[in-house]
Amino acid sequence: MRGKRALVAAFIAIAISGLNSSATAQMRWFWGRAPQWFVGRYAGEFLSLGAGARALAMGGASVARPTPSSCVYYNPSALADVEKRHAEFMHASQFENTYTYDYLSFAGRLRGGRAAGLTFLYTRVGDIPMTRLFDPNQPLSDNNRVVVEKETGDHELALMAGAARRLHSGWRAGAAAKLLFKSVAGESAFGFGFDLGVSKPLPHGFAVGLVARDVTTSVLAWTTGRTEAILPSVAAGGAWSAELRSLNAQVSLAADLDGHFESRGSAEQVEAGLLTVEPRVGVEYLIARTVALRGGFNGGAITAGAGLCFRWLSVHAAFQDHADLGLTHRLSLAVDW
Repeated sequence: MRGKRALVAAFIAIAISGLNSSATAQMRWFWGRAPQWFVGRYAGEFLSLGAGARALAMGGASVARPTPSSCVYYNPSALADVEKRHAEFMHASQFENTYTYDYLSFAGRLRGGRAAGLTFLYTRVGDIPMTRLFDPNQPLSDNNRVVVEKETGDHELALMAGAARRLHSGWRAGAAAKLLFKSVAGESAFGFGFDLGVSKPLPHGFAVGLVARDVTTSVLAWTTGRTEAILPSVAAGGAWSAELRSLNAQVSLAADLDGHFESRGSAEQVEAGLLTVEPRVGVEYLIARTVALRGGFNGGAITAGAGLCFRWLSVHAAFQDHADLGLTHRLSLAVDW
């Protein structure tokens, strides 16, 4: 048994190495030049904006028990518990409408005890001024000022596909592959990456989950020849729910620790060398399985929201304030059948 495990581990290591070598060769052929590799700090930041207004109202804590439609994003292993088809669309107006974010997801059951899902993320910033000196051949002066030559936009897209199954030990295991695209100022980048996750429901309403994102180091290859590496990150979470029968209500708590293996300074709440950690905590109070009140902490920011849940339709709203960038609104619509 140990020999087989060692053989499998060696095969995985060789496959990953071959994948990286193949990617380098393909980039050289596609762009006509050898790629320049860099660790792209914040290169994958648009992938960490969250998915679904319910989770975002609860501080983004959803690793242990995400909604069915957001499993591919938060933890693909949770797809194993999806019994029906679910779809969700969310629109977010970030930072006083200077930054918009759309999310569309679908999850459903497959034959053979497996389940799968698709998720699409799209973020954009418009009206970015491109400037130059009035006379580029002369130095900056009162008579040679900076002028706006044109305006451009920043566009970031991700397509994620995930699948999961239940294991005999009671654990759920899942994986997700993602294709990435960026475009800004006439240049574009393509990339790919993989996420792995496990989760397990526990007695008395508890659940735990663990997800490793960008496990093979995701890449973004720019038309400029620059190739950015998105370093792996991990997130661990727990959740608990209980029925309050005397009040005809249900209370749910969730907490995550989101860790990155790079120094991000004040961008995260906890820093220990190259490991930075962002805590996320949320609570939901569901009345008569219809009206939901939510709140939480996303790092150092307070989040809040509410939802209306019907038999096959639910509407959710979330709000988060930023001391410097202003208010963020998120609204999502979910259906199941």
